[in-house]
Amino acid sequence: PLGTPGKGICIKEKNNGLFIVINLVGRVFMKPVDCPFRRIDEELAKIDKEGVIIVDFHAEATAEKQAMGYFLDGRVSAVLGTHTHIPTADEKILPKGTAYITDVGMCGAINSVLGMKIEDSLKRLLYGINYRLNPANSNFQIEGVLIEIDLSTYKAIRIERIKEKYLDFDSMSS
Repeated sequence: PLGTPGKGICIKEKNNGLFIVINLVGRVFMKPVDCPFRRIDEELAKIDKEGVIIVDFHAEATAEKQAMGYFLDGRVSAVLGTHTHIPTADEKILPKGTAYITDVGMCGAINSVLGMKIEDSLKRLLYGINYRLNPANSNFQIEGVLIEIDLSTYKAIRIERIKEKYLDFDSMSS
């Protein structure tokens, strides 16, 4: 909504090519915001050139993410679900050429609860109090997707999940 921090859309042009990333927030099980379906229609209507369009859909409900994927199929290059931190195994190219995955995963500690210290998360769940969550800082991983896009059509050709594990966090941060 108007007044919310951030931009919601980033447009970059390089070598006569347009690269656009749009961030949407879902409404199911989330704090109320603009309708992401109507909002994406408004944003796409403002774009006057063709290019690679990646939609980061920050949402809780898998059904809402899947519906967005089909809603945008053929209109954007990829719809990538985020927010739950747990990668899903449903990456695919939708019928009209949009790459889709319900959740790309997270970058964070392997032995953690969504990147936070296990003990902190357990205290919060066991005692029902708003206990402070601290980031876990042991072995970590980077999760995401690699997407191949045909630059003549801006349709996805391939999507592949990636996961890289790093065993020594301390040496990476120094």
